[in-house]
Amino acid sequence: MQPTPVPRDILIVGAGIAGLASAISLAKELASSVPDLKISVFEGAPGLSASGGAISLTPTAQNYLDKLGVLSELNRMGSEAGIEVDLIELFSLRSGRKLGPLKFTDENGFGYGGYKGRRVMRYALSRAMLSVIQSHLPNVSVYYDKKVVGGTTTDSSVTLSFEDGSFATGDLVLGCDGVHSITRTRIVDPGNRSEYTGISFIQSVTDAQDLSIPMHFNQTAIHLTRHSSLLTSYCDPDRQKIFSAAILRVNEHLIERYQATSKSDCPEQASMKMSIRYLVRTQFAKSSLPSIRALLDHTEDWALYPVYQVRQRGKWHKGRILLLGDAAHAMPPRDESAAYSIEDALIFTQIFSRNLHAPLATTFQQYESMRRDLVNKVFDASRRLWQSDLDKGLFPGHVRELMSPVHLPPGGCVPGPTTTTASARQGIPAATHQSFSDLSVYSLTREFQGEIES
Repeated sequence: MQPTPVPRDILIVGAGIAGLASAISLAKELASSVPDLKISVFEGAPGLSASGGAISLTPTAQNYLDKLGVLSELNRMGSEAGIEVDLIELFSLRSGRKLGPLKFTDENGFGYGGYKGRRVMRYALSRAMLSVIQSHLPNVSVYYDKKVVGGTTTDSSVTLSFEDGSFATGDLVLGCDGVHSITRTRIVDPGNRSEYTGISFIQSVTDAQDLSIPMHFNQTAIHLTRHSSLLTSYCDPDRQKIFSAAILRVNEHLIERYQATSKSDCPEQASMKMSIRYLVRTQFAKSSLPSIRALLDHTEDWALYPVYQVRQRGKWHKGRILLLGDAAHAMPPRDESAAYSIEDALIFTQIFSRNLHAPLATTFQQYESMRRDLVNKVFDASRRLWQSDLDKGLFPGHVRELMSPVHLPPGGCVPGPTTTTASARQGIPAATHQSFSDLSVYSLTREFQGEIES
C-alpha cells in the first residue's frame, strides 16, 4: 500500500490571528521536509483592517508569538509595539477604592516563564505577523478581497469558491475565518451559526494629552460595578493613547440597529453614536474617580463589538477541511481568543508535521482528540458560571475558576504546572501564567461584591 501523498498546497481562509499564525507555523515547520510547499491565505476584507481596538496578550500568547518569530518583529514597531503590562489595577467604579492588583509578574518583577502581559492594537499585531511572512516566508501568499462563499471536498482535493467568481484548489483547507465562519456554516457544519452572548464591548481610543486630568493608573485598570466593568489601558510605550472598553449587557435590537446604520453614512448614524455614548455614560460617568469622568466626558466616538459564541460540540472537520480558532470553538465570554487561536495553529502543526503521509482524516481526528475535551471542559465551566450569574442579575463570578489553566504548552501535549504569585492583599487572586484576559477580569464582580458597592 502506497503512502498518502503529502499535502503541498495548503489553503487558509481568514487572515486574522488564527490564519496568519497557522501560515507562519506551518511554513516554518515544513520548510525542510516539504520543499515545494505552497500556502495561500484568503481574506474577505479588502485590506488589513484598523478596527478591533487593543487586545490583551497573556504571557502564554506572548510565549507563542515568540516561538513564531512575531514577538521580535512586534518589538521593533516602536510606538505601535503596545505596552507590556506588569499588573492590572482593580478599582470600585463607584467609590474609587483600589481593590488590589492582578499580577503578571513574580515577587521579583519577572514575567512568568519570561513573559508579561501586553496591550497592543489588533492591527499592529496583524502587521507584525504579515511582516514575518513577507520578510522570511516566500512560500506564503496573502490575498485580500477574496471572500469565500462555498467549497467542495473530495478524496484527492478541495476547492474554494469566491464571491468574485474565482476558485482555488488545494490539498488541505484550514478554516480560520472567525466566529462567523463561512467555512463552518456553509461547508463543514451547515446551520451552526454564531450566537450572541448578551455581552458587548463598547470601545474607543483617546489621546492622553487631550485630557485635563492625569489618569489614576500606571498601565491597565479595570473598574468594577455590579453589572458591568470598564477597562482603561495605555496601548503604546509612551502612554500617549488610552484604550477604553465598556463591557456590559446590550440588547440585541440595539446591536441590529447599530450594525444597520454603520454600513452607510446616513442621518441615523449620528443618532446611534449618541445613543452608544449615552449608554456608556449612564453606566460609568457617576464614578468618584475624576479621571474617569474626564475621560468619558471627552470621548465621543465609541464602537460596538458584540461577543458571540459557537454552538458547543459542533463539527470541526469535513473531508480535507479543518476549522481552527474561533471558527471551531468561540465560547461564552471567558478569555480573548488570541492565545487559543495561536495554540490551535501550533498544535495542529505539530501533529501534521509528524504525520505527513497519514490520511488527513487521521490527522484531523488526532488533533480533535487532543483539543476537544479541553475545549468542552472550558466551555461547560464558562457556560455554567455565565448563565448562573445572568439569572441572578450579576456578572460571572468565581474568578479562581475562570483563571484556572486552560492552555496546552506548545512543546508538549500535557498541561504545564500553574504558577501563581502571592497577592499584595489577602483575598486578591493573582493572575495565572497560563491564561488571563479582559473577559475574565469582569468576573471579579461577585468576588468583590461588598467592596464594589461600598
